[in-house]
Amino acid sequence: MQDRSSPDLGSFRRVIAHPALTELYDFWLAHRGEKPAMLRSDLDPMDIPHLLKNLILADVSEGGRAIRYRLVGTEIVTAHGVDYTGKTIEELTSGATLDFTRDLYSMVVGQAIPVFSQGHFRWAGKEHCWTKRLHLPLTRDGKNIDVVLVGQVYETSSAVNREELRPARPEELVADQAACDAVSTSRNSS
Repeated sequence: MQDRSSPDLGSFRRVIAHPALTELYDFWLAHRGEKPAMLRSDLDPMDIPHLLKNLILADVSEGGRAIRYRLVGTEIVTAHGVDYTGKTIEELTSGATLDFTRDLYSMVVGQAIPVFSQGHFRWAGKEHCWTKRLHLPLTRDGKNIDVVLVGQVYETSSAVNREELRPARPEELVADQAACDAVSTSRNSS
């Protein structure tokens, strides 16, 4: 198996490597265009109805340290056993998990970049499985990252048995945006 952190891959899409998360990433790229992040007003759930069950929409402030969940998809609710729409991260967890979540969101907000993570899904009273997450920055005003769009999927097992937290590299975003723009241009000229 090739090392997914290898810089020669050239595409963040290859790091993500899950169909639903890759589709979400492509959707984000198409709406982001030349902006640092996709505008929140460009997020229309009717454009991606089949992904809604795997989405989280979180309002963020304090550089990503304050997180309030505005939308939690049904598959995520099922995995957690509770709908945490409207709750803050502090109402849901503490300790190392709270620190990890804040660090992850802070990376997305502070650098305005997508972040992929995967690892064991642990939730009190729930079966352990593997989860993959894609965090994408959104902005209401075109300047400040104040919303994070998350795609999360669950698997019963994984060929990769190591936890991973991987931000997109600038050159990967450039290559992926160019590929997305080329597909869009091709569709528009057909």
